[in-house]
Amino acid sequence: MKLMQRFILSRSAEKRLVYFYGMVTVDEHVWLLRDKAGDLLMFEDKADYPFLLPVWPSRSFAETVAEKIDEPYEAFNITLSSFVDDLLVRIERDGGAATIFPNGHDTITQTREEIKEMLRTIEKQ
Repeated sequence: MKLMQRFILSRSAEKRLVYFYGMVTVDEHVWLLRDKAGDLLMFEDKADYPFLLPVWPSRSFAETVAEKIDEPYEAFNITLSSFVDDLLVRIERDGGAATIFPNGHDTITQTREEIKEMLRTIEKQ
């Protein structure tokens, strides 16, 4: 793993959140993981949601997580608009939420509305 990538992954969940939004608003894509059957990687949540959809700002960060999972997962991206307007709608309909740029230690969970608000705030700047 590259030094810069290790540095970013070691940052707090709040700082990774800022990095995530900075990247995805420029690239207009989010990265996810799926298995060979095409099923998305989901994390169980012990708090507020039955499951969480992890998302990353780039392929390299998603692949770093995939390497640590026992089952084979591949990184793929979808457009930011498809993520917000389609995928998150389905995720929330099933009771889930998104976990933004998880690193295995800490993360921030956000709903579709919170993600939309973050994107609106960035657009205004």
